[in-house]
Amino acid sequence: MKQSAAVYYLSAPPYEDFQKSNVHVKRTFAIGKFDGLHVAHQAILRRAVLKAANTGSVPCMFSFTPHPRYALTHDPAYEKWLTPPKFQAQLAGAFGISEMYAAVFDEAFRSQSAEEFVRDYLLPLGAQHLVVGDNFRFGKCGAYTTADLKQVASRYNLSVDMFSPIDDDGVLVSSSRIRSLLDAGDMVTVTRLLDRHYTLLGTVVKGDQRGRKIGFPTANLSLNEPFVVPRQGVYVADCHVLDRTYRAVMNIGRRPTVYEQGQLAIEVHLLDFEGDLYGDTLRVELLYYIRAERKFETLDHLKQKLVEDSQVARNYRSAPNHTSALL
Repeated sequence: MKQSAAVYYLSAPPYEDFQKSNVHVKRTFAIGKFDGLHVAHQAILRRAVLKAANTGSVPCMFSFTPHPRYALTHDPAYEKWLTPPKFQAQLAGAFGISEMYAAVFDEAFRSQSAEEFVRDYLLPLGAQHLVVGDNFRFGKCGAYTTADLKQVASRYNLSVDMFSPIDDDGVLVSSSRIRSLLDAGDMVTVTRLLDRHYTLLGTVVKGDQRGRKIGFPTANLSLNEPFVVPRQGVYVADCHVLDRTYRAVMNIGRRPTVYEQGQLAIEVHLLDFEGDLYGDTLRVELLYYIRAERKFETLDHLKQKLVEDSQVARNYRSAPNHTSALL
């Protein structure tokens, strides 16, 4: 995997000692929420990296934490991210971003004027060039637009590049659309909009080992960050672990054949793998939704269905995805 972008959290405007140590460093910033780092976000990052290369500045990303929608509405769905911060930094690094700055999206930050945002945050960080989507909004109640940003930036001799939204068959590419597609299990469209397979990262923890007893051992995944979990059901997946990639069958659900009221679990059965993965980190790419989770009359019936699911997984051929190849 390529080097991750360095991550800096800003709970207040950059401190004076930070400014002094970076007085001669110029930076180009891509600015936005970047949840998902979908194809429209990628266009912004690529422009920032190119601008930085042409001007001798450092390519950076400026984002926010927690998700602004969660901060504003407390919608529990937005406690989770399509690309949580650490994974977002890994992806950004793959595109050539060197540094990622995440401002704490609290009342003080979101109540800023356009002038305060540029003067108190961007200038102390050595901003020279800014790249944003032309639907970017900021300040209290999203009152400020890219036109306001451009007007203020010009007073401080900062250039601003703006990107128009990207559509997919006439529908705008957006993080909210991708969330809806994940709820529906439409992994094929999700892959197209992300230019990569949707990914979960987690550590293998010990489970009840029931899968092993019926010949289908599973790795029980504890997510490392607050990822959006797709629709419950059975998926074809690719699992990256120990410097190898294995085709896999993944189940997201409550295991109704075994438990009346089971806890939500994420289980991955790696095809043609033998060994112990406890404590290892898995990167699981979801390729295709096979079926909904269901309750079987017996464990033998469940086993037979898992045999069928495994064959579907072996035969599945996914479309190439360029971003995943960078990781």
